[in-house]
Amino acid sequence: MKSIASSAPGKLVLLGEYAVLEGAPALVLAVNRRARVTCTACVGDAWQLASPTLGLDARLRITTKGPVWDGESAPELDWIASLCARLPFAASLPACRVELDSDAFHLDHAGAREKLGLGSSAALTVALLGALHALGGQPAPTLGECVATHRAIQHGRGSGIDVAASLHGGLLRFQLDAGHAPHIEPLALPAGLHWRCVYSGRPASTSAMLATVAAWRTRQPAEYTRRIHELATMGPRGVDAVARADSAAFLANLHAYAIALAGLGDASGADIASPAHRALGEIARECGVVYKSCGAGGGDVGVTFSVDDIRLQEFSERAGRAGFPVIEMQAAASGLEVLAVA
Repeated sequence: MKSIASSAPGKLVLLGEYAVLEGAPALVLAVNRRARVTCTACVGDAWQLASPTLGLDARLRITTKGPVWDGESAPELDWIASLCARLPFAASLPACRVELDSDAFHLDHAGAREKLGLGSSAALTVALLGALHALGGQPAPTLGECVATHRAIQHGRGSGIDVAASLHGGLLRFQLDAGHAPHIEPLALPAGLHWRCVYSGRPASTSAMLATVAAWRTRQPAEYTRRIHELATMGPRGVDAVARADSAAFLANLHAYAIALAGLGDASGADIASPAHRALGEIARECGVVYKSCGAGGGDVGVTFSVDDIRLQEFSERAGRAGFPVIEMQAAASGLEVLAVA
């Protein structure tokens, strides 16, 4: 039987947070922090699931009636059962030991092991789907399948922007159509534009942030619409600036989007522009660079852009002295990678 090794990259959302859920275009960059999955033959008919990153092990039987836990389950691995339940050919696959490695999505900081908001769940989902498709002799999974699977795992939540980055890699224009189906277009950052990723010092819960904004939307629908319209107007300008290779226009729109995101947080009561993000924004301003939180905000990571790498280096040094580590990271040109070993 084949042994399958697969991997998929994480992501940074550069533009389009919140507005992307309403159909506005967004910009996402795949990064070279990769989730890795290995499937190898095992004895017996139960799948052996292992996450060394989380220190978890469990056994799963995949039957014609669906996945069934063999013994005690690990709630953190329930998403694998959900994924297999949606896979038409899952019951025909030979039992395997599946190892899930998401170490690259964690950072040792202030004496603790903390998870970075780089889309690890999407990357693991794409990597596992890729491995299982290869194991079953099936074509590679499509974007639609990957997004639908990840949404099911997330109980219907999510635009799929992180899934698109994990599957395809590179820089993507991402947009949902009226039916909530994803569409992508490959782009490239303008030449001479430099960036750094920095950790705000604390993890954040995307689901909690989205829930806070959703509750505010129910209370204040008109104000929600106004704020989202503001974001939905700025985001496309920034995406178009990238398509035109116009660094100055992109930086201006990135800065404007960061301010508008903070305004959305202030209005809704969501801590999108947390004190840490505001402190990093002030360091960026003093260094003459542009800073923006990535994703739902509240913590996790941010990104800083400039056409002057010396100024970025100054920002990195000052951020580090202030207790905000700059994360070594590069763009990931490739998305899902699958290797079959006889």
